[in-house]
Amino acid sequence: MTNIDHFKLLNREIARFDAVSGIPGPIGLLGQEALRFRSIAGTLKANGMLDNSSVDQRYITHILARSLIESFFWLTYIFDDPAKRHARYEELVNSFKSEYLKLHNEQLPINAQLPQPDAAWQQLPRAPDVRSMLSRLQNAYGNKLDYLYPVYRIASFDTHGKSLNNIVTSVFGGASPNFPVLDLEFGFDLIANQYLHTLQELVNAGEV
Repeated sequence: MTNIDHFKLLNREIARFDAVSGIPGPIGLLGQEALRFRSIAGTLKANGMLDNSSVDQRYITHILARSLIESFFWLTYIFDDPAKRHARYEELVNSFKSEYLKLHNEQLPINAQLPQPDAAWQQLPRAPDVRSMLSRLQNAYGNKLDYLYPVYRIASFDTHGKSLNNIVTSVFGGASPNFPVLDLEFGFDLIANQYLHTLQELVNAGEV
């Protein structure tokens, strides 16, 4: 375990992420997500909200972290193999198309204000879910990364507002077991390190 603060390093490199954020495709996605990550995680860090001092704090941090964690999984998946990068990026794009089509098909009053989806989107292949995505990834030692899946699932409970004590005690007969509290300080450092590493690989390859 090193004492390197990768989030601080990411802050120092934020101009480079901003510079690539306008590039179409997966490289621009990396830049834009790094900027979003820095904004959300930086706000939580600056306001001292990562010390897990209260349940109320967790309702904010876990909800915001879930979005950052899912995007981190997607970017790790997309950039894991240069030969598959654009195909995996298209899987993410297709997942948006499918979700957007589902939204539009609900015939909401705001549909007239929304862009019209393409009818061909009904035939798109299904994007991998988070668990399947992680099972395809390996670290430098050849170990799969699906052990990270529980982190995402725990954050999901708070995101949907279903871990309030009222509900939990009703489910467990008056007992109030605590959901594991995520170590977001460590998690955000891991994400920052991965984004820095990915950007450097692109620089080394002459792609940016």
